[in-house]
Amino acid sequence: MIGIHDPDVVLTDLGLALLGGYFAWRLRHGLGATLMAGLASAALWGAVFHGFFPTGTATPAGFVVWLAVAVSILVVAAALLDMTMLVLGARLTPGASRGITIARPAVIVAYSLTFIAVVLFVDASFATIVWLYAPVLMLALAAAAFEAARTRSRSWALIAAGLGLSALAALAQRAGVALHARYFDHNAVYHLIQAAALVVLYAGFVRRSHDAR
Repeated sequence: MIGIHDPDVVLTDLGLALLGGYFAWRLRHGLGATLMAGLASAALWGAVFHGFFPTGTATPAGFVVWLAVAVSILVVAAALLDMTMLVLGARLTPGASRGITIARPAVIVAYSLTFIAVVLFVDASFATIVWLYAPVLMLALAAAAFEAARTRSRSWALIAAGLGLSALAALAQRAGVALHARYFDHNAVYHLIQAAALVVLYAGFVRRSHDAR
């Protein structure tokens, strides 16, 4: 019989994966769909990692599964970086905006290669992944909040709120906030707050698609 370790983390991860996958399917294309798909993938691989690899990355198979989590988070980070640069480009003069448009692929590739290199050759811990991901998340949050204030757009306000909840989830996880040390630990709490973030983000992206019509 195969035992499942950390069932609270596995179940909340699977719930997050289903929620993100459903939202990605509903959005179908664009930044919102990419964001949801990346978060769903990270949650799914996280469930596999926590459920079946109690020794973590000590085994080659465990490291490969964890690498899938890291790459999924990188997809989310790259999408947020792209969104931030799009917002920045839209606020600049035409000439400067063209410069941002040209630079976007190079910046995203450079960030992605740095992310992967650090995870592969320096440190693959979740703490390091958070440090790589957090600056992009905060830049995206600032960009969304700025757009919400500038345009009084409810869609951007919802996107900013969702990103804020995602940041709060990461802070709670790093602080070790738990409802129960054994049955609902800090990782499960992280997934719970992240699920709320996905719902708010989804509402923001749906409203934004309607505004664009």
